[in-house]
Amino acid sequence: MEISKRNDRIFFLFYFGYMAIYIARLNLSMASPAMLQDGILTEVQLGFIGSAFSVVYSCGRLFNGVLGDRLAPWLLITAGLLLTGCANLLLGILPPYFLFLLLWCLNAFGQSMLWSSMLRSMTGLYGKARTDKKAPILGTSIALGNILGILLASWLVSGFGIRAAFLVPGCLTVLTGLVCLRVLPGLPEAPKPPKQEFPLVRFVRDKRIRGQMLPALFHGVIKDNISLWMAVYFLDRFAIDLESSAWYVLLIPLISLASRFLYPVCYRLLGRRENLISMVCFAVSAALSVALCLELPHPIAAALCLSLLYALISMINTSLLSMFPLRFAKENMVSSVSGLADFATYLGAGIGSAVYGFIIARYGYLPMFASWAVLCIVSVILVLRQHPFVKEKENETSAA
Repeated sequence: MEISKRNDRIFFLFYFGYMAIYIARLNLSMASPAMLQDGILTEVQLGFIGSAFSVVYSCGRLFNGVLGDRLAPWLLITAGLLLTGCANLLLGILPPYFLFLLLWCLNAFGQSMLWSSMLRSMTGLYGKARTDKKAPILGTSIALGNILGILLASWLVSGFGIRAAFLVPGCLTVLTGLVCLRVLPGLPEAPKPPKQEFPLVRFVRDKRIRGQMLPALFHGVIKDNISLWMAVYFLDRFAIDLESSAWYVLLIPLISLASRFLYPVCYRLLGRRENLISMVCFAVSAALSVALCLELPHPIAAALCLSLLYALISMINTSLLSMFPLRFAKENMVSSVSGLADFATYLGAGIGSAVYGFIIARYGYLPMFASWAVLCIVSVILVLRQHPFVKEKENETSAA
């Protein structure tokens, strides 16, 4: 009973820690309209900052995912929270653009150290069967972090200025990191993988992993660019100020939170076939992207459309980054596979952010929404090739 209570406390700490890093990520999105209006950043600079975050985060997830199967998880979790917190505290001084860019990249690398190590730690604490149930719940911390990040950052910017939107999340993540440093050392962890399975060439040879990379990349193009551009979109499209737009923007993670809580139900109803969930969500996301291309006349309609799109992409995110890596628990490679999937996801987000920054400044938001529709349709075809109707037990033996 004591072990069970301890594990639940650790899970709560993981939940709070991962929620905190999203608060320390959404602050830029919510502060960006004020930063653009004050001339601190331009649209192109904002797009490049978002792109740089995604590229650094993706490379960090690949590196830290592999490292997370080799080192004690508490080391990476604690270091990631402390680095994220310190970077946000320094961002609070609103340094010049290039220093701001560097600090935002350090923020990205710190955040990339958590997820894989948390998954590996959970398989050590709970075993694979219970982690199957716990991982989607941990994923809800993303949506909740988005919600709290939007509310907190918009309140801080409106009431205390732009600097506060970085200083407060910085303090929050530093304090969480210090708690992890005190609590996490010595916890049980999953075994390390055999040395011969460490090289990334092992992943390239596995058709299960290869087949997930392009859908992961394409869904990443959509997911983080909704977060990056949503506040600016409502400001530009409907001339809504930051305080008012926050209520429209808030609807996006609220519906996403509901979808993440519904994921375990869908997972069971569809026979533990995460690929089937991805295929259905990509198909509906394509239709919603087409609707956004029609330039919806009312902000509520646009908010609902973006919210449903983000919710579906979040379900795909759970399939690709939480459930799929758990298939490799017996091979002790959960952290590595999770890191590789996230690498593809944020590589897509980085490419999208850089391109969309230039496109939005010149042509508006229509080309971005149209590209999302195309990527979703291609992803449906790619996921279909992965035999989404095959059950998990059969898939576990299907490596090339």
